[in-house]
Amino acid sequence: LVANEKVEGSTPFARSKKIMKICIEGWRKINHSYALVNQRQLIELTKYPVLLKHRDVSFYNKNWNEKKNFNGFSIEDNLIIDSIEFPKEDEIFDVIYRISFPYNFKKSLSKKLFVFGTSEYQNIKDHYNQSEFNDKKLISDQRIITTSNWSKQGFLKAGFTSSNVQVLSCGVDKKSFYIIDQQKKDLIKKKLNIRKDNFVISSVGAMSENKGIDYLLIAYLILKKKYNNLILILKDQSNLYNINVSEYLNKIKKTKYSHLLNENSLKDIIIISKNLSIQMLNDLYNISDCYVSSYRAEGFNMTPLEALSSGTPIIVTKGGSTDDYFIEEIGLQIESNLIELKDKTMLDPNLDSLIANIAMMIDKKKVYNSIDLSNYAQNNYNWSKITAKLIDIFKK
Repeated sequence: LVANEKVEGSTPFARSKKIMKICIEGWRKINHSYALVNQRQLIELTKYPVLLKHRDVSFYNKNWNEKKNFNGFSIEDNLIIDSIEFPKEDEIFDVIYRISFPYNFKKSLSKKLFVFGTSEYQNIKDHYNQSEFNDKKLISDQRIITTSNWSKQGFLKAGFTSSNVQVLSCGVDKKSFYIIDQQKKDLIKKKLNIRKDNFVISSVGAMSENKGIDYLLIAYLILKKKYNNLILILKDQSNLYNINVSEYLNKIKKTKYSHLLNENSLKDIIIISKNLSIQMLNDLYNISDCYVSSYRAEGFNMTPLEALSSGTPIIVTKGGSTDDYFIEEIGLQIESNLIELKDKTMLDPNLDSLIANIAMMIDKKKVYNSIDLSNYAQNNYNWSKITAKLIDIFKK
């Protein structure tokens, strides 16, 4: 399988013997998406002949910490991340790369400053201190790294120059997300009281409005009437955001779908709120028959790519950030309408399309080869290639 737009790696130092001095300013040791991207890139950057240092930035939420919100990485990976030294107070770098929230556009002592950001609703108004940008020239000169063409539009709407907003995909780690053998899958299912004839749908992430978890819950409830073997697994991130599935179930009670909330349907919704290691997350993807992300707005959406790497087909909203890496050989797309509001742009996934797509997979009208799915993600979107492109962006 060939990606729509492959992330081309290169040998960044083939043309120059100069050692690049890079300082990353961001988050380590927690499972927030920005921190996960940062940590994967840090691990890859240690393989390059660069002088690499990391300045830890205060977490967005003062209650986040390494114990409660641990990253789930292996001991070996965390040792690599921990080994990166802190910079000296007045140390000068060729590149400073900031990857935290809110965005920090303050001037630096570096020759080049890059700021990472994602724009889920294509509006970054509340993502940074606007008083820093009284000068329009400062906006046009600022270098941005964002994760999708959808997200790039948010920065362009804010006045940033297209040539200075670089799209850099997120990636997957081959050692973390891979296909496990059938015997192990059966053991995991047995622990969760999942039968071999069950069809398992899963979805992972914050249960915020932009994720569209309400669409998935309603689709499950409707399909459950026809397919009693259906199981829905939802892994939230309530340890970060304090949002859980029960809020959406309570909202459904006030809709025309309330009668579908019965003992039979509720018993087959498995909700996982505890923090999982990367290995456990890989197991979850592996026991799933399909992974669904019926999102309204996403800056990138990394979890479907991880599911693919684990050999699981995906169902994602059409028209958004996942268009950058979606091809028809890896799953199905949910039809959607684009909604332009005053302060946000988002998608409205079509419920009938979502239901039809899940039914097609249950009825095996669409069948996928797990090895092909895994190879597609691992060959085109591994962190090694992503980081090689990051280095090239730094050099240009």
